[in-house]
Amino acid sequence: MEVAALIALAKAGAYQGYAFISSAQLASLLGVSQQTASRRLKLLEDAGYIAREVFPRGQRVKLTAQGKRALGELYAELRTILGDSGKAALTLCGEVTSGLGEGSYYMSLPGYVKQFEEKLGFTPYPGTLNLALKTQEDIRTRQELVNMGGIAVKGFNHGGRRLGDVTCFHAELQGAQAAVVLPTRTHHSLATLEVIAPVNLRQKLGLKDGDMVAVRVFV
Repeated sequence: MEVAALIALAKAGAYQGYAFISSAQLASLLGVSQQTASRRLKLLEDAGYIAREVFPRGQRVKLTAQGKRALGELYAELRTILGDSGKAALTLCGEVTSGLGEGSYYMSLPGYVKQFEEKLGFTPYPGTLNLALKTQEDIRTRQELVNMGGIAVKGFNHGGRRLGDVTCFHAELQGAQAAVVLPTRTHHSLATLEVIAPVNLRQKLGLKDGDMVAVRVFV
């Protein structure tokens, strides 16, 4: 994998979505010839790390889910090697999708909010960002999280019913502080990952349904 080129493209905006960048501009960022930069773009595209749209007067490039996962895994490895963190990180990629609207209700209940504040260190925005996991690898990783301990948020009685326990993991989504929540009782399938944060992630990151994002989960 052309790591330097992938990092340069991400810095140029291709991580968040399509970024207009010519092979000459990439060459300048990498300190190589335009021919070499063009060849690296082709290699990344053929390997599935980027998607390109070429126009008569230029091109635009974005990182694919595979490309984002590769950067996330690289970042986690560097953190471990350099001793930046005692925790490892798993990267999952998913498509932003609309939920059933239940997240805003549960995220506003004092019984959950107080525990999130105490155990995660932030007051959650009243709602969840739902990600539809697209690969079997990501779905398996989400299943494995259930067996990794995590941060326990206890269920409680509310309005005559018992609300379930929730397992949480600190996370990061495109540089924004977040947490992954795994409710013991949910209408979602194992292919859905729920993410909470102290802010509205859709608004902060300009996300919409259909966008592919990578979330780093600290375990």
